[in-house]
Amino acid sequence: MDGTDALLTARQLQDLLQVERITIYRMLKDGRLQGFKVGGQWRFSRQAIERWLQEQQASLEVTASPRASGGMHPSPESLPISCIQAIQGIFAEAMGVGTIATALNGTPLTTISNPCKFCDMILRTEGGWRRCVDSWQVAAAGSKETSPRIAMCHAGLNYVWARIIVLGESVAAIHAGQFLSQSPGDHGWSERIAELSASTGVDADRLRGALASVPVLKQGKQEQVPRLLRRVAETFSEIGEERLNLLGRLQRIAEITELRA
Repeated sequence: MDGTDALLTARQLQDLLQVERITIYRMLKDGRLQGFKVGGQWRFSRQAIERWLQEQQASLEVTASPRASGGMHPSPESLPISCIQAIQGIFAEAMGVGTIATALNGTPLTTISNPCKFCDMILRTEGGWRRCVDSWQVAAAGSKETSPRIAMCHAGLNYVWARIIVLGESVAAIHAGQFLSQSPGDHGWSERIAELSASTGVDADRLRGALASVPVLKQGKQEQVPRLLRRVAETFSEIGEERLNLLGRLQRIAEITELRA
């Protein structure tokens, strides 16, 4: 081998990227890095690492910022969406609520996990989708409140949201909702159903029938949702910072490599 495509050990790659060994293995597991085993030990192609770096830089398209590591600017692209989707799904299933991550303008970053039938009907329509996106935008960008609190969405269901902050900047939000605190009964639902039907085009009787699918959370579970959602948001923030810092290191390595070339 002439050295132009030297093989790196896991230790060498760890030292090169200045990350923990567990980070290397995590990136291997989720497919962000490619390697192969020789005699039971991981080996990595330097050329493959450099190509991977170039792909990451092209996909991020971030701008320079002195506040971010390596000049990388925090943004929704700082978040590894496949990882966010997986954690989001676990939270949604465990808490029995619908959950989605969005940009601050309300644009979804993930697919909704554990949606109820009632909300699914609304979201499948153009009008309903627009109303939900507007609600996510208002929640994520319209308030300076940092502690998750239970609020009411445009469809009359409860939800909680929390910001995802990377290196001190809000880049996204995580929303958990589609639940009620008590059985709907009437409580003004006749008027709300009629209004939703008019704005979405979904038959009022179908909406009324699907309302029974909305989970009703007991007091204890309602108190858990905002507390645990905040922990989820903090975890996403840490993941985003780790990825951004890693990409900053890789960018510096690429610049050094180009200078040497």
